[in-house]
Amino acid sequence: MIKYNFLLYLISPLLIIKLILNSIYRKSGLNFISSRLGLFSYKIDNDSIWIHASSIGETKLAIKVYEKLRLKYNNSLFIITTTTSSSATLIKTLKGNVKHLYLPMDFYLSMLRFIKSINPKICIILETEIWPNLINICKKNNIPTVIINARLSKKTLNTNKIIKNIYKKSLPLITKILCKSDREKNNYINLGSNVSNTKTIGNLKFCGTENNDIKNNLIERKYVLAASTHPNEEREIITEWLRVREKKLLLVVVPRHPERLGDILSDLPLAMIKIAIRSKNEPIKKDTQIYIADTYGELNSFIQHCEFVFMGGSLVDHGGQNFLEAASYGKTIIVGSYMYNFIDETEEFLKANGMIMIKNSKTLKHVFERLIKSKQRRELFGNNAKKIMESKKDIINDYCKSIQRLIVE
Repeated sequence: MIKYNFLLYLISPLLIIKLILNSIYRKSGLNFISSRLGLFSYKIDNDSIWIHASSIGETKLAIKVYEKLRLKYNNSLFIITTTTSSSATLIKTLKGNVKHLYLPMDFYLSMLRFIKSINPKICIILETEIWPNLINICKKNNIPTVIINARLSKKTLNTNKIIKNIYKKSLPLITKILCKSDREKNNYINLGSNVSNTKTIGNLKFCGTENNDIKNNLIERKYVLAASTHPNEEREIITEWLRVREKKLLLVVVPRHPERLGDILSDLPLAMIKIAIRSKNEPIKKDTQIYIADTYGELNSFIQHCEFVFMGGSLVDHGGQNFLEAASYGKTIIVGSYMYNFIDETEEFLKANGMIMIKNSKTLKHVFERLIKSKQRRELFGNNAKKIMESKKDIINDYCKSIQRLIVE
């Protein structure tokens, strides 16, 4: 770990500046900055069950795991850590003996002090968060670590030899790596994990959508949804939507990062579009064409009541966004060609006619028009998507059984 820590401290000024700038941009607050820098004063005396998630998507899964595990460990304190302020808001509304904390950056002394202060009897990591010092400290202190729904990002797989060698030394220290697919299992083994400790269970995100409550429809008009969009996607989607010349249906755009509103608006010919913005409480009128829902925590409601949905992060080289929530509501899902973060899921849905994939934004107009005209077509794709989701609902129980074997009472 000497080489890793040397590199980490070498680039620490850049990391700290980036942290501060991002915090200011996203209005995360001083508590977020100080916690990420390891400046905290809390101490937990009793053993805790520690679940770590990074962003909102992983946090939603962490909450599902917490809700399952707390049924068995109702006397234990659960610590859920995140690295973004937006994901923290989801945890603060939870019931039960649960506390949210921000995970410090992976500087050795900060991480050592943090782990000793929360006193965990297990560390459960969601998906892609591989922090060498965290893993090493847990190993030295006999704290079992398990990565669940394990996957590796394209960036990690294509990283340089120096970083790969660091992963190669860290991965064998992890107690269990429970992967979302055989593809990811092989990726972990090729990167250096022990074959005996690496296992495929399935995609936990299939279970992260079990929510049958009826949410309030936030919009009175019927609408098509563009969800979790990224830079440049809004302009392309809106351009093709306006070419459809649809007057009855509204296009609702929910950007992945609502704080990008200014950038989105500067990219659009506002004088030529009838547009309303949710954060400004602007009303939706009969002639409104575009509604930008730049808010947190409302995406599920928008998905539940839409006619069909385009999932963002797939027209640009981002790798796609999680479309399984839309599938659980039986919605027709459209994606672009950049879905490498969801290769296995995308292949399964395409084979079962549970999804539509387009090559580029120029074909969106044609797809929009066909789906608008045919309710039967929308129901066909939506029902196929929902059937896939229902066939996977027990995966979370398999994950929790594996976790329970590692928790020492």
